[in-house]
Amino acid sequence: IPRDYYVTLHSYGAKDKLTHSGIYGINETVKTAEDLLDTDINYYVRVNFTTVIKLVDKLGGIDVYSDYSFTTSDKLYTFKKGYNHMNGEEALRFSRERYSFASGDNQRVKNQQHVIEAIMKKVLNSTTLLTKYTDILDSLKGSFQTNIAQDDISSLVKDQINNMSSWTIKSNSLTGTGASSSTYSMGSTKLYVMVPNLTSVTSAKEKIDEVLGE
Repeated sequence: IPRDYYVTLHSYGAKDKLTHSGIYGINETVKTAEDLLDTDINYYVRVNFTTVIKLVDKLGGIDVYSDYSFTTSDKLYTFKKGYNHMNGEEALRFSRERYSFASGDNQRVKNQQHVIEAIMKKVLNSTTLLTKYTDILDSLKGSFQTNIAQDDISSLVKDQINNMSSWTIKSNSLTGTGASSSTYSMGSTKLYVMVPNLTSVTSAKEKIDEVLGE
């Protein structure tokens, strides 16, 4: 979901950017996303820039797919189309770039999905990394929040170690049109927002239901 998506805040019934929902707490973001997609979100992980750098470096780097060849707007990093091996700083810059793409924020969201997928594949396909999950989580203390209980994390890791099943990771991006509108958090001041493409929202709901078997 693009961070500038123009959505209705769950607790206030007013329009704002999705990213601004975090001003009112992580639960407001979760509930607002639930309303948008008409689905229950049981668990969340909230990360910051430092989390990405620390995690990727702790994993010894990741192999990330890039849809395009491009150089970041600060001219510091260049990525080729296809797979690129990245350290933490490179993965963060890849995730944050938007000015190099005609579709701007839409492509940035896709790039972030590529990074998440690369992290998951690196961890899930390695018994060595899975058995060191407590060490990995300890290295991230203070830079992420989650409501997933430690026992649940342990159970998931043990299950994966026992069967090492392969995962099919599916990604989907909501789209919209740029506009200038007032927001609940900033009053009458007009800001850039992305007005949701309702067809893409409906499609996302259907894909979620398909995965959940509903």
